Amino acid sequence: MAPNDNFITRAVDKGVSSVGGAAGSVVDNVGKGINGVSDDVHKSSQGWGNGTRDYGNYIKDATRASGARSQTAKNPLGLNNSTSKR
Repeated sequence: MAPNDNFITRAVDKGVSSVGGAAGSVVDNVGKGINGVSDDVHKSSQGWGNGTRDYGNYIKDATRASGARSQTAKNPLGLNNSTSKR
């Protein structure tokens, strides 16, 4: 047995390890919460961005403007949605 390997040292090491594990779990849960908030913000902002790009595509389609359309959730290929010709 090493000189510092006694009951008190093992008890302190176990206590420190337990506290470290609990603290690590708390920090991990905070990180998961932050990720959850960031995911919600990302989803909302992505939805707003898609809506704005869809509106821009609609304006191009309604005016029969030439050029590429933006890729969005509703139009993943960025295709022209105009069906009639002038």
